[in-house]
Amino acid sequence: MKRTLLLSLVAVAFGMNSYSQTPGIPHSKKPIPLSNRGKIKDLPAEVAKGAGLEMPLSTNSSQHVLSNQHQSKLNTSNKTSIIYEEKIGDTQYDLQTNEAILNRFLINNDGTMSASWTYVPFGDLATAQSRGTGYNYFDGTNWGAFPTARIEPTDRTGFVNIVVTASGKEMSIAHSSTLAPAPLGGMLLTSRPAKGTGAWTEYPTALGKAPNDTWAKAISGGANGETVHAICQGSGVSGVALYGQDGPLLYSRSLDGGDTWPVLRTVIPATDNTHFAGFGGDDYTIDTKGDTVAILVGDWTTDLILLKSFDNGTTWTTTTVEAFPIPLYDDATMMFPDNDGDGLGDDLETKSGDGHVMIDNNGMCHVWYSKVLIHDTTPSGTLTYTPNGIDGLWYWNESFGANPSVLIGGAFDYSGNDTIDIPNTSTVVNGMGNYRGSITQMPSSGIDASGNLYVSYQSFDERTDNTFYPGVGHKHVYIIKSVDNGFTWSCPYDVLGASPDSTIQEGVFACMAKKVDGDVHLIYQRDYAPGHALSATTTEANWNLDPSDIIYVKVSVGDISFCTVGIDDNLNATDFEVGQNVPNPATGVTAINFTTSKTDNVTLTVTDIVGKVVYTEDRGTLSPGSYNFNFNTNAINNGLYFYTVKVGANSITKKMIVE
Repeated sequence: MKRTLLLSLVAVAFGMNSYSQTPGIPHSKKPIPLSNRGKIKDLPAEVAKGAGLEMPLSTNSSQHVLSNQHQSKLNTSNKTSIIYEEKIGDTQYDLQTNEAILNRFLINNDGTMSASWTYVPFGDLATAQSRGTGYNYFDGTNWGAFPTARIEPTDRTGFVNIVVTASGKEMSIAHSSTLAPAPLGGMLLTSRPAKGTGAWTEYPTALGKAPNDTWAKAISGGANGETVHAICQGSGVSGVALYGQDGPLLYSRSLDGGDTWPVLRTVIPATDNTHFAGFGGDDYTIDTKGDTVAILVGDWTTDLILLKSFDNGTTWTTTTVEAFPIPLYDDATMMFPDNDGDGLGDDLETKSGDGHVMIDNNGMCHVWYSKVLIHDTTPSGTLTYTPNGIDGLWYWNESFGANPSVLIGGAFDYSGNDTIDIPNTSTVVNGMGNYRGSITQMPSSGIDASGNLYVSYQSFDERTDNTFYPGVGHKHVYIIKSVDNGFTWSCPYDVLGASPDSTIQEGVFACMAKKVDGDVHLIYQRDYAPGHALSATTTEANWNLDPSDIIYVKVSVGDISFCTVGIDDNLNATDFEVGQNVPNPATGVTAINFTTSKTDNVTLTVTDIVGKVVYTEDRGTLSPGSYNFNFNTNAINNGLYFYTVKVGANSITKKMIVE
């Protein structure tokens, strides 16, 4: 099943499902409780699902010009953090993925870096026939000059991946619409013997010449580092069934650095037509560690499954991360359950297709993804989703077993009014740039030598100044980390906070290098215009003045910090202090100590991970001094909770774990 951005102007209300109470986000400025998301000011339109993921090029607008010098600035969003950033290129074509982030950026073993992106030079405003791989290389000291042409000598390509083998061979794997003999397209491998230098050569027969193979993900691996794994979707926008599926996931493998492909365009049995009707474009991701390979795949109407191989892609095991309730769903003949009896299919919460997988230092897989709210009201009706119907970043790892994923992040209520203030407008579909999916979306990850986890994502920033683009807000790139194997997560670090004009800039499509070496390294796309010019929305299609910048960012891991006090707390420590509950993790009664230096009313509120209040206690007016709340945890489920002590109009929130 594939999706388009066909638009319906029917506004709909939306509801939310419940979530398990399990470990997750610890920061005190946590996402707005899902029960309150109905207060979102924008009542979004529905967006239809179908074909047409690559629309005719209309260019994006970016009036931002950053010189080819690094910028070291105060990150005002994080108060004390310093960020290093550098523009490494630009692109007139500003859609880098339909769903999951591609493998576009990596740190090589010698400290050099290879970066790629889908690229069109400025001036190709109509047909994008010059589209291909934009590339830049960091030689250990400097980035190269901005590219002025794609690396492919002849072919028009898009949605690119950069791959470097252990011997230093470098390649781009992307899909092409111009492979000979015409009109065949398919996957194109473009490579050179040594990374960072030399001419690129196209190998149009290496990955086959099937006309509809589209949206590749590729990576190197194997015990000797010379294996190349590639996955793609085999039906493209054609709707032509292949192997009994409209959108099969095709797997290919080379053991010699891309020279030969003895495994070519095969369907892994767990994803075949007995299990799935097909997948959408870019609804999959891949990672490796030696001979261990992990593929995560899942669409709106499929299970989200983890495929894992311990023998370099020869055999596979399967784990369901999140199931879809209707096997082999076909929106042409089926409809969703009608539990409320109104004759229409109910809303269903499901995966958005942007899932990301990473294999850690011990071989365990970690998964991040966002969700959407969808509905299919009648058989043969149009399957649609509500762009702002749900928000959040979900996380799962293999230690969870059959337990569900947990919510670890989302858009933030900086204004403190229990509402994500998305502009209410009739000129833009959903009050923000249209990236098809959740308010928070498109995770990418890294890991350091100690096993600490880092993940980037893009999410709506309600602090946007939309003077220049009335009625539409921006998304920013954020980073969070976990130092306890995914059990708790830090405060979000706003990557765009370093820019003095961050309130009128958008950052999207972040790709983090898997290797974290004391710094988190990533590239992302930045400009002033919200959304991308290939969107079906008329307004966004007209934002086509200048290219978008491709930005390299380096952030010290020490600047991504854990919160003990909420973002909006404004009391000095000498006025008001709250201690960590003891014991923590808590079993039975746990004591929460607090000290106040003024006379005022004091209350305790305990909430679960989605903001549901599970306990409140009003102590009335207290004089200056030290006190305890004694909270009995026996009445609540195990998991992560937040406790808030409020003195007068001010409050401090901390986390506790209940076992």
